[in-house]
Amino acid sequence: MSIRVGITDGNREFFERFHAAMNEQYSEEIEVYLFPTLSKALKAVDRFRVRVVLLEPEGLSSSDLPTKGLPKTAYFARLADRKQDEKDWQNRPEQDGGDPFGDIPVLCRFRSVAEWHDLIVREASALPGFVDKAVEKGTPGGVKPGKKTECRVVLFTSAAGGTGTSTAARAFAECCRRHNRRVLFLDLQTFPDDSADPADGLYTLEDVVLSIRGRRYAPDAVLERTLKFDEEGLVTIPPPKNPAVLFDLSGEEIVTVLDLIKESRKCTIIVLDLGFDATERIVLPFLSADYTVLVSNGTRIANRKTGKLLDVLPGMCAGDPIELYEKTCLMYNRFRRGTSEVLQSELPVKLGGMGELSVTDPEDLVAELAVAPAMERLYERLTKQGG
Repeated sequence: MSIRVGITDGNREFFERFHAAMNEQYSEEIEVYLFPTLSKALKAVDRFRVRVVLLEPEGLSSSDLPTKGLPKTAYFARLADRKQDEKDWQNRPEQDGGDPFGDIPVLCRFRSVAEWHDLIVREASALPGFVDKAVEKGTPGGVKPGKKTECRVVLFTSAAGGTGTSTAARAFAECCRRHNRRVLFLDLQTFPDDSADPADGLYTLEDVVLSIRGRRYAPDAVLERTLKFDEEGLVTIPPPKNPAVLFDLSGEEIVTVLDLIKESRKCTIIVLDLGFDATERIVLPFLSADYTVLVSNGTRIANRKTGKLLDVLPGMCAGDPIELYEKTCLMYNRFRRGTSEVLQSELPVKLGGMGELSVTDPEDLVAELAVAPAMERLYERLTKQGG
């Protein structure tokens, strides 16, 4: 498992050189990520096991420091432009507590790639509880986002409403089921008419979220009582009784729910339907998904919005060292025509249109789309990658 290194925003030139050097010489050992603030980096330390955090002085605020101090599960250091600053910190007198950053080591950024590698490995290996393997099974959040696991996540989203994203997501879940795959369809965008029947004794998504936030009950045990199996074998989670729960979900909580589902071993594919909105909550689910399908209906206005989404996401993901576009597909729904630059782009892989179908019943439409060429091509791409 690679050692994850985070760098806070402030000096893009240094990050790009550092990332390029590590990726070229030590890609199997070290992963480098860029975070806009210290608080974002702290979340990654807790959630994604970032082991080393290099802090840029620009934009560093004491208000971002936790009241209990920095976590001991990661090594933190401040970057400096002079070797003398590093020596001054090493030879500093005892601190009187006036400087909130006084106990954080100072490192000069100008050292060789090999020196950086040795320092990172040494400091990460010295951390308490550092083990060069995945987190023990059963620990919520133990599955590494974006890495190969037995369960794959396919995220459906769109920058425009009414493009058929939910219909396409449900159809792809049906397509996978027809290939005898165990599929869980997680709808975080629409509100089904039928909620959970109390007689079934099932919890809802709301109960899972509350168990994660409150830590009063084991989230995995709560999840076990939410899973609903239909006659065809498709697994779903009953929607919350309070629709506001869907809007309050953060990106971290969504990924935690996905990890819990993976660890339950109840499915091999998770089809996630999540809308793109003005918040950043889609970023972590986007990064953790094995594939992301951007859906457009083929009209120019929807294509422009999807184009904006493609422009915004890399920036929101801070340059994304996980290479967003490699796992992104673009599907334009129901219409074969579409001449915008987005549909002609070579960055995403176009799945093509599914044809304009005159099926009025939603369930019949889902059944038709499940065997459409675009769905089959998406399934083939997924299985060719070992999923």
